Amino acid sequence: MDAMIPVCIFTHSGAALRLPWAVRGVLVVGLIPVVCQDGGDPLPPHVLGWLASEGVEVRTTNFPRRGNLNGIECAAGICRELEAACIRHGSSHAIKLDDDTLIGDPQVFLNWLQFAAIGLTWSEGSRPGAYGLAYCLSRQTAAQVAASLEAWPEIDETAPEDLTIWWLAKHCGPCLDQPFATRSGAWSAMPHGSDAQDALARFSVLTVGNVPAGGWKDRDRQIAGELRRLVEHLAQRRQRGRNARRTGRAQIRG
Repeated sequence: MDAMIPVCIFTHSGAALRLPWAVRGVLVVGLIPVVCQDGGDPLPPHVLGWLASEGVEVRTTNFPRRGNLNGIECAAGICRELEAACIRHGSSHAIKLDDDTLIGDPQVFLNWLQFAAIGLTWSEGSRPGAYGLAYCLSRQTAAQVAASLEAWPEIDETAPEDLTIWWLAKHCGPCLDQPFATRSGAWSAMPHGSDAQDALARFSVLTVGNVPAGGWKDRDRQIAGELRRLVEHLAQRRQRGRNARRTGRAQIRG
């Protein structure tokens, strides 16, 4: 059974179509979605209504996000949200997730909760930190990184949240790099229109936020469509697994 770890999804009004599928993906794998909307660019009322009907926790953040989550204040705010999610849900760790990303197999994080942080990294070492699509911090690490950032002598408005947080997390305790691999492994960027079932079988975390071959025509709608395909295949696969386990137990009892 999957551990009940909160997953903080940082989102905004421009993700109104894809956000529900990102939330469904978190629910399918047995984790706890926490939607963190941008107070300066909140989700539309109909999406907030759907989230309320599903009992999904919504938080409104007021730190500056500066586009794609940049700046010291943004990185500190993310860490404080992760820390607060741990406290509210009684969890040792929390996961930060982009709204264009699916965690198909949460064991990529849950098997390694003895680490201060678990991040998805580049295999060749050309990029020095974890990617922001999904990473996991312990409650203590999130608090320590946030405190360090809040005491930062200068406000860097361009610092990417993922590289900034990962660099400081490395000073808080042992961190685990889960590197990219070409054929199968911890994570990948799934090309639009590719075989969702095959991608889920080979990678634990999948992002569909990369520009498709034909370019963006309606970015939110295109990402929502790809997330929907992934979530539906994932739900079917997990249901088949549950059915197989029930059959196995029945045969043993028989």
